[in-house]
Amino acid sequence: MKMSIVTGIYSDMTEDKEFAKLLKAVARKKPVATGLFVVTRPLYDAGIMEIYDYNELLQPFYRKKKQRLDIIGISKSRDGAKEIVKNIIDDMYDKLGTINVTEFFNLR
Repeated sequence: MKMSIVTGIYSDMTEDKEFAKLLKAVARKKPVATGLFVVTRPLYDAGIMEIYDYNELLQPFYRKKKQRLDIIGISKSRDGAKEIVKNIIDDMYDKLGTINVTEFFNLR
């Protein structure tokens, strides 16, 4: 599976060094010791967004998939990831007047 990090990724992390370190690990597909949750477009055509434990995506089941996985949010907790989903939906609706992740993040 090819993972890509969108420009303008959403995060609830306040420390820039920690955020940069975690983004680097994600870009290199390296496991992280701390809990890390990512918000993505859905792998299948059901739903708007999905939340995954990042280390779960490194398992062989996901690595063998041929799909591209766009990471649009990153958080150190599942509750934080849920808040990110809420913020993305609010921002999409404010900007577009509808819910369209592909258009909002300019993904094709």
